[in-house]
Amino acid sequence: MKHLIILPLAALALAASANAQTSRTTTIEKPKGTATKTVTRDNGNLTVDATATRASDGATATRNRDRTRTDTGVSGSGSQTGFNGKTKSYEYDRTRTDNGFTTTGSATDRQGRDYAYDAYGRKTETGRETGRNVTRDGQQVYNRGGSTSRVDGQFQRTSTTMRDPSFKPRKAGRRR
Repeated sequence: MKHLIILPLAALALAASANAQTSRTTTIEKPKGTATKTVTRDNGNLTVDATATRASDGATATRNRDRTRTDTGVSGSGSQTGFNGKTKSYEYDRTRTDNGFTTTGSATDRQGRDYAYDAYGRKTETGRETGRNVTRDGQQVYNRGGSTSRVDGQFQRTSTTMRDPSFKPRKAGRRR
């Protein structure tokens, strides 16, 4: 009988701790400078703030990132300022739809160029369709569309890509 009461209470305690706010701050001090990073998680939302200070001249670089879960998807924003004072920033909204998602976003690079991004992914009766479009200062620099389908037992994939040679996006997850 004791076990029947303890198990639900333990499950309730674990569920409450999974939704609790957690914050972790890490500081590294080295001869070349000091860096501090704070990561805060709260009910599926994420905030990351980082600062680095160079010891030789006291110059500071900062980076922040926010991701917020919404009822229909997720939204995020972030910015990064280098030791030279130049800043880049971004923001996006990703929305779940009945059969897929849509994403819109904007960004500004360190040279002050403005980017706009929109994308979609959706299920069709026989497969999936995806598309992405990026413009820089109002001019299209990247466009990719694709679809996959299965008809009469045959798998078919189509893809079209257009990229301006001056546009070189970095791959997601790659560190410099």
